[in-house]
Amino acid sequence: MTDELMISDLIYKELIEEITPEESRVLKKWLEEPANRALYDRIKQKNGLGRRLCEYVDVDSQKDFRSTLPAPAPVAPRRGLRYALYAAAIVPLLVAVTFFGARFGGSGRTDVRHPEIMHNSEGARLILSSGQVVDLADDEGRPVVLAEANAVVDARDGERTLSYKKPEAAAPAAEAPVVAAAPALHTLVVPRGVNYNVELSDGTVVYLDADSQLEYPVYFAGERREVTVSGRAYFDVAHDAEHPFIVRTGRTEIQVFGTEFCVSAKGAQSVTTLVKGSVGLFDAGSGERLAVLTPGQQAVVSGDRCEVRQVETLYQTAWKDGYFIFESKPVGSIMEELSAWYNIDYVLKDSLRDINITARIKRYDDIESVLDILSKTRSVNFKRDGRVITVMN
Repeated sequence: MTDELMISDLIYKELIEEITPEESRVLKKWLEEPANRALYDRIKQKNGLGRRLCEYVDVDSQKDFRSTLPAPAPVAPRRGLRYALYAAAIVPLLVAVTFFGARFGGSGRTDVRHPEIMHNSEGARLILSSGQVVDLADDEGRPVVLAEANAVVDARDGERTLSYKKPEAAAPAAEAPVVAAAPALHTLVVPRGVNYNVELSDGTVVYLDADSQLEYPVYFAGERREVTVSGRAYFDVAHDAEHPFIVRTGRTEIQVFGTEFCVSAKGAQSVTTLVKGSVGLFDAGSGERLAVLTPGQQAVVSGDRCEVRQVETLYQTAWKDGYFIFESKPVGSIMEELSAWYNIDYVLKDSLRDINITARIKRYDDIESVLDILSKTRSVNFKRDGRVITVMN
């Protein structure tokens, strides 16, 4: 029993990413046994335990938001005292109970009434210039060559990336035609409940959030590198001073040379947040320059107005790194974001719509973990009916 207690403790430390190298070696040795590996997988899947532990804390609708932010590596994230004490006392016990329940046949929680609502990378579609639609998937993490798209799909850090920069996806050498044909345009469509990344031929990486799409050439030709985006996307642009990178939205044209920024373009409004470098914003119709941004600035273009303000960029870009970060954010806006990420519908009374919540929560694969943590704020509660979430007080 002592050895089993030690293993349950190591599993707990591994799940919260506080395991030492020596302890990790011990756990990996234990996992070499197929039966132990199966047990370990059952523990992680049990009630979403593995997903819930890492970000169980850091939610409080009243405390200073900056105390929820992760500290610079390698220092572990600071955590709210009330929830940190709770987790320190309860979570190791929860792991041990789950371990022995799985080890000796305990049934654990049995009151599951609904199938899980999951977020994943399945469902993205690539529309070729011919109109052909390609469903994007990989083969158990192994790269897949899409011959029809001259691209490669692979998994990087658990996320899917469509790459046009791989050797297999490189554009064939031109045979110096008299009139070079324009490069084909592809459109990556990312529906609700899905996220996807694309690496363009020049090495630029674009992270597309749920309910977004990007139109781009299979390779860049000419003086400008141009793409068109709708929804929300984060751009890490490959530097090329001689070929400016242009991002078009329905409202603006963003010109950069090599930088990192986030764009949210929905309807008549476009929001650009600059992380590194500099960008110029121009009116998509008239070409009039609207603003030049420096790092930490955000431009909101709506109608005839362009408002530039100073922001904390982490709040705007945390979604790319796997977090929901809400700073005094209305419940209505939070549910809009959850609706896109998990492909769910929701019911919300007007009297609850403007309740503000401050939280930093990991973007779990299943929505139950997020709703459970949000309910800890005691601001709202949730009730599920299939894929419809009702928000209650």
